[in-house]
Amino acid sequence: MFVVLNLVESGKKKVRKGQTVRKVTEHQTGGGERFYIVDVSDSETGVNWDEVAAFIGRHSARVITDRTLYLPDDSILKRFTNEKFINILLFNTMSMILKELYMSGFRTKCYINDRDGKYSYLLPCIAGYSGETVVVTRNDYRYFPQIQSVYGEFGAGVTVTAGRCEPEMHSFIIDADGTYPYNGKGILFSAHSGISPCRVEGFDDIRKMCPAFIDDNDFLGAMYEMNREKRLSHAFCATMCSDAEEKTVHEIIQELKIRISASPDRRKSIIFYV
Repeated sequence: MFVVLNLVESGKKKVRKGQTVRKVTEHQTGGGERFYIVDVSDSETGVNWDEVAAFIGRHSARVITDRTLYLPDDSILKRFTNEKFINILLFNTMSMILKELYMSGFRTKCYINDRDGKYSYLLPCIAGYSGETVVVTRNDYRYFPQIQSVYGEFGAGVTVTAGRCEPEMHSFIIDADGTYPYNGKGILFSAHSGISPCRVEGFDDIRKMCPAFIDDNDFLGAMYEMNREKRLSHAFCATMCSDAEEKTVHEIIQELKIRISASPDRRKSIIFYV
């Protein structure tokens, strides 16, 4: 369960105590879960966030809002962050991209920057079609079971290091936690820079419940993490953002083929057709 905050202009200089929360609407989702839209009155003097937090109670850390809405740093209200879902999108889409490149004859080295090792369970998405996989993490023990698994399933070896790597110009870098010191070498994929996830493919039955003022991916992330919509673990991107432009995944793949082909040290795979 989670709460959506909807800011509504009151037209008043100040909202009277006890009247900050104007309306609450309950919405049922799959599996008996629910979320609430809470209309909050704004005024010239601002919002009484303490009153909103007191009304929401224990769900104050499960709040999604318009991304432009400011929540005070000292408030117990905490905006939900969809980092986990965005990385699921990123890894699942990268798996598709790597597979398409592999089948077109390109084997690409892939670096995964995951300092805390939080996304080790997504390693199989990458190792299956990456020409070589390098994981940069300080918690290497979290990756050991997955490394054994992908070696057994794909015969793919994975290198783990805690130090800084120097990627090749045509290699891929998946920055799972936003800590990678990108210097222009390699092709960067991350939540907010380089090539980043944009629109999700499918799941229209879930997206139609999303209020117009809420970002789709924030809503889908909340549905995945807090309303047990586990089928979203298979979600991937229909479009991605590259150079501040939204492009289809197919367009991204074509651009990557051109970029890799232009690299003097690119590696090509040998594909046997039987």
